[in-house]
Amino acid sequence: MILDSGSGIAELGDALIEEGRRDATILVTHTHWDHIQGFPYFAPAFEPGSKIRIMGPRGSIKPLEEAFVDQMDPAYFPLRLDQMPARVEFVEVSAERPFELDGMRVVPHLLNHPIVTFGYRLEADGRSLVYATDNELLALDQELELRAWVESTDLLIHDAQYGSAELIGHVGWGHSSLDGALALARATGVARLAFFHHDPRHSDEDIDSLVADALAPGGRELEAFAAAEVGEVRL
Repeated sequence: MILDSGSGIAELGDALIEEGRRDATILVTHTHWDHIQGFPYFAPAFEPGSKIRIMGPRGSIKPLEEAFVDQMDPAYFPLRLDQMPARVEFVEVSAERPFELDGMRVVPHLLNHPIVTFGYRLEADGRSLVYATDNELLALDQELELRAWVESTDLLIHDAQYGSAELIGHVGWGHSSLDGALALARATGVARLAFFHHDPRHSDEDIDSLVADALAPGGRELEAFAAAEVGEVRL
C-alpha cells in the first residue's frame, strides 16, 4: 500500500524490485504535481506482467487517469503511460464510502484544499492510521466530521506546512500549521502525530525548531514528530 506518488516513489520502486515485489496499490490524495510526479519513475511499472492499481478521488477537475496520462505527454516525458509494460488500472473512489483493500478497511474523507482532495483512514488488525495531507484546518468547533474521522487513531499524519506566523499569509492555500495539527491531535485523542508536508523552503533545522516551538507550550503528553524520509513507525 503506497500513499501518493511524489518523487520519493522512485527510490521505493527500486527497493521493491530488489525485494522481488512488482505489484502495488497506490492511494492518491489528489493530482497536484507534487503528489503524482514520481510515477513515471516507478520501477515496477516497467516490469512486464506487474499490476499497478492507482486509486483516487472521484469528481476532481479531470478524471484520475487523465491527469496521469497528461503528465506523460511526449512534451514532458519520452514514454506515454500506455507504453508502460505493466498493467495500470485506475479506480476512482467516493468520499465517506469505506471499502476493503488488501486486508484493510479504507475510509476516504474530503479534505479542505483548492481541488478535490481525499485523506485516507486505514484500519487493520485493531490498528489505524490517518493520512491527511494538504488540508487547511478550520476552527476545531467547525471540524466535527473531520474530528470523528480522526478520532483515536494510532498515527495521524497531518499537513503542517507552516509555522503559525507563516500561515497568516497563506490562508486559502490548503495547508495547515504545526499548532493546528497538534490541536486536532489533542482534541481527538490520537496516540501519535507526524507533522507532514513540510514547506520546501524550510531546512531540517527550521523544521526541528518549529516542532520544538509547537510542543513547548503544552508539554509532551502527545508523541509528535516531523515525518522524515526512510522513517519507520510501528503501530
